[in-house]
Amino acid sequence: MPKPFSNIRSAAIDGRALNPIFRKIQLKQLHDVLVDKASDLQDAIAADTGYAPAEVQIEYWLAMQLLTQAFTAIDTDQSLHEEYTVSRGQNMPQAKEAVGIVIIHPAKHAFFSCLMSALVPALAAGNCVIVQAEQSLLRTPRLVLDLIAQALDDDIFETTTNPINESDLDHPHIRVLQNGSESAHLSHHLVSNPEARVVAVVERDADLDVAARELVRSRFALRGRSPYAPDVVLVNEWVKKEFLEAVVRHTVRFVSDGGKTNPPRTAPGQSLSELVRTEKGVNVLSWSSAGAVVEVEDRKSPLLRRKVQEGCLLVHAVTSIDDAIDFSKSNGRLGAAYIFTKPSAAKYICQFLDSPMSFVNHVPTTLLFLPVSPSNVSVDPQTHSPYNQALFCRPKGRFVTPSVEEGVLAHLLEQSSPQKLAVFAHQTLRKLAAVKRASQGITHIGFFQTGILTGGVLLLSTVLGVTGVCSYYAFGLVRSRLFQG
Repeated sequence: MPKPFSNIRSAAIDGRALNPIFRKIQLKQLHDVLVDKASDLQDAIAADTGYAPAEVQIEYWLAMQLLTQAFTAIDTDQSLHEEYTVSRGQNMPQAKEAVGIVIIHPAKHAFFSCLMSALVPALAAGNCVIVQAEQSLLRTPRLVLDLIAQALDDDIFETTTNPINESDLDHPHIRVLQNGSESAHLSHHLVSNPEARVVAVVERDADLDVAARELVRSRFALRGRSPYAPDVVLVNEWVKKEFLEAVVRHTVRFVSDGGKTNPPRTAPGQSLSELVRTEKGVNVLSWSSAGAVVEVEDRKSPLLRRKVQEGCLLVHAVTSIDDAIDFSKSNGRLGAAYIFTKPSAAKYICQFLDSPMSFVNHVPTTLLFLPVSPSNVSVDPQTHSPYNQALFCRPKGRFVTPSVEEGVLAHLLEQSSPQKLAVFAHQTLRKLAAVKRASQGITHIGFFQTGILTGGVLLLSTVLGVTGVCSYYAFGLVRSRLFQG
């Protein structure tokens, strides 16, 4: 096994990074180095990506924010108190320990913040880390990795450009695959799916200006490379015209406010412009230095099945909420969903969309700078980071005192008798309490209830109207006959 990996494995076996004071020192050293080289880091990111100055600064801020929060969260006194729970005769069922080694394959669209999103919680949990990065002529990966290696202890951090086999480590580990994986997902793999589609739904009662602003910003930011940018916007056909006008207006403003000056970049393969020229039922509403706004009318168009990795906002009209839900389900499990409508309708859409997370009437900016969350991981609601310390730990519960039930069962095994068993059986057969039904009165009017009540009112008003008219003419007929008689 290569010597650097031997050092990593030895440090993991010795538990060198488990001490909370050591962990805080390592995080502080890393923070200090990254602060000292802030200008160099941001210059490298800007040169490699062509991102706007604000985007570069946000990526740097997010990475440093993750580092600061992890440093603050480590409570050395509390860690020491928890370490001696057993010596005090106390249980600690939620105790955890670091897995040992974490291997990170960082995403490319925002290398620095994506790497830090996994590196920081892995270090804070007490793990050693290996970063497997691709060979590249870009400045950012090499600079970032060199600065991290300079700041951290030699035995707890290593980088490599060669594939790492399971046998190379021979130690419990977790592999973070931010660029996805074509092989079978193993239990110790945290696999992102950057190809997962992201859908936005704009309903007829939405604030169209807010929806357009949020979606334009998220689609055109980072030159459209974020996997969390919306791949298609499903807008209700009743408000399509007004929404598209707002989108074009915000696209122009995005450019004038400091948007990119480079033309829309396309992913490898057939370019967007080639597809637009050859596709039927496609209307190009705007094509500028910031990106393109394209209305796709044909639902069978390959544009609506494509993961967009460039500055292009695709818009498609739907007839109803259910139509939007059915269409989104045809895309498989989503990466995320953005819902623009009133809360009552948003509840229904979020409930039936096949998405791990849905955002109502906003698109989180931080989300654009992070890797796609693994399918079995919940995102931190504050930082929207897909990783936390618990993911890089394994259970190590400690129990000193048995429960009351354990004492009863143990005594029953040791000194059972027909009488005791009968009492035990009687308790076992005791039925559960009756389920209380909800109040018969209507305490909340939801989406479906509103529709039912509206239909009922319309039907009732129609019936009353017809009855009134019939009664009027009947009364007139009777009165005329009485006068004639």
